[in-house]
Amino acid sequence: MTAPAEWAYFIYYRLEEGAEPGPPWSALFREVEAATGIAGQLYGPATDGQTWMEVYEPVPAENRATFEAALAAAVEGTGLNQWLAGGEARHVERFPRAVLSG
Repeated sequence: MTAPAEWAYFIYYRLEEGAEPGPPWSALFREVEAATGIAGQLYGPATDGQTWMEVYEPVPAENRATFEAALAAAVEGTGLNQWLAGGEARHVERFPRAVLSG
């Protein structure tokens, strides 16, 4: 099996009830795209009214380390974690793009 060429990042978290993403998220997406060329998208809230998800794709396999460093710096720089619900953290899932055979 060959190494995957592209990856997708799915990052989910819960905000306080009734809270909605605002300027920190706009800044986050601008900073990540400026540093990597990869535009993020925001989805949510889920049916629980509190869970939101950022999606970044495609992330070229050879740029994953650069992307992850840029994302971490943007999260830190925007203070995004202070907006999460008490006791919550950002959950990062990474998946390689599947290639179907046949």
